[in-house]
Order: sequence, then C-alpha cells, then structure tokens
Amino acid sequence: MRKTLAAYILGVSVLLAAPATAVAAPLYSWYDYQESAYRYMKKGDSASLSSLIQAYELIIRRQYGQRKAVPPGIYADYGWLLIKDGRMQEGRAMLEKEMELYPESAVLIQRMLRRYENSN
Repeated sequence: MRKTLAAYILGVSVLLAAPATAVAAPLYSWYDYQESAYRYMKKGDSASLSSLIQAYELIIRRQYGQRKAVPPGIYADYGWLLIKDGRMQEGRAMLEKEMELYPESAVLIQRMLRRYENSN
C-alpha cells in the first residue's frame, strides 16, 4: 500500500512539474537587436548605426514570435533614428505605426515630436 501511494505521489508530482519545465516560445523575435543597440550606444559611429537600422528592418519584416507583431518601442526608436538622420517623413510614418499598434505610447511620441519640431 505504501509503495503504491508513494508511486502515485511521485507520478502526480512529475505530471504537475512537467509543464513548469517546458520552454515557452518568445512573444517577439528580436534577432540581433540587443547587440546592435549596445554597439550603437557604445560607439555611435555610422557602421554601428547601419547595423542597428538593419536590425530594426529585420525585426519589422520578420516576426515569428507568438504575437507575430513588432515589439513595443521598435517602430518608435526606428522612427526617431530616421528623424535624427533627416528622413522626417519616413520617421513620422514609423512613429504613427507605433502609436497605432501601441496607443499608450501616443502621449509620449506626440510630446517628443512637438519638442523636436519646436527646436528646429
């Protein structure tokens, strides 16, 4: 009886613990964004900027995460880089996409745009 009870408890424990060890698929596909962003922040040169822009474009083009959506902040950061690079219309389009996909970002993005436009 004790062996049966112990085996039963062990079996139930294994069944309950199994889902906890399963690895869930990530919500978003980030590719080499982290390395590119770090390199750009550290060096700030044109090669690292080009690498970061390529990372953004890849993230925007190919999303294989569970949500199949561009991660929060990617459109905004990419748009801001484009604006700083003098590509105002492209940058604004990216910022609009960020606000469309993540409406909670609208207040911050609109404030940043007003501040940028007032300084230029």
